[in-house]
Amino acid sequence: DYATLDALLAALRGADGDAEVRAVLIRGEGKGFCSGGDLAEFRSEVESSSFDLYESGAALADLMTLLPRLRIPVVVAAHGFAMAGGLGLLASVDVALAAEGTKMGTSEIKIGLFPLMILPALNAAVGPRRARELALTGRVVLADEALTLGLVHRVLPAEGFAEAARAIALELAALGSDTMRLGKAHLRDTQGLSLEAGVELGRAKRGAFMTSPDFAEGVNAFLEKRPPRFR
Repeated sequence: DYATLDALLAALRGADGDAEVRAVLIRGEGKGFCSGGDLAEFRSEVESSSFDLYESGAALADLMTLLPRLRIPVVVAAHGFAMAGGLGLLASVDVALAAEGTKMGTSEIKIGLFPLMILPALNAAVGPRRARELALTGRVVLADEALTLGLVHRVLPAEGFAEAARAIALELAALGSDTMRLGKAHLRDTQGLSLEAGVELGRAKRGAFMTSPDFAEGVNAFLEKRPPRFR
């Protein structure tokens, strides 16, 4: 519901502004990760004006645009089901994990709606043609097919899933925070560029990476045959 979206936004913004936070793991409690929007709440808005509906969509719009811009890496661990907006979260984050047997789908069309704000992330994750089929059919896919489609990056055993997801998030948290921040910005900056422009941008940014404390520590640790101790 809208209150949950607001709380998630506040938590993510707070984490991204905290220098002590190195990674974020988002997971669900209970039977599943996310069943999508609260239909009872949506039903109460049916008689609202178009402007009011535009305004009430701000939280989901902010979430879908905030996730790719965060300084820190974000991991989603989905189990049970990840439907509609929940699937949008999976398609938006840096590392998307699913437990075996997790059900996923853009089910909006089956209630007379459409995956409007999650569609750009879905297009980016699986490509426009596959996104079209998923959006228009609303069919449910299981975790193994979701992996093949590119909706998730890894499928893990259901037993011990939460612990395995946490371990992956901790691996990300152990990496250099400066490199992670610069690297995520570079991923965004190269989207849509030609090959030549992307390579040239990387060439121009080498100085920022190679003069960072992370690079100095990483090289020293490698040459000294010890694990790096990133700040």
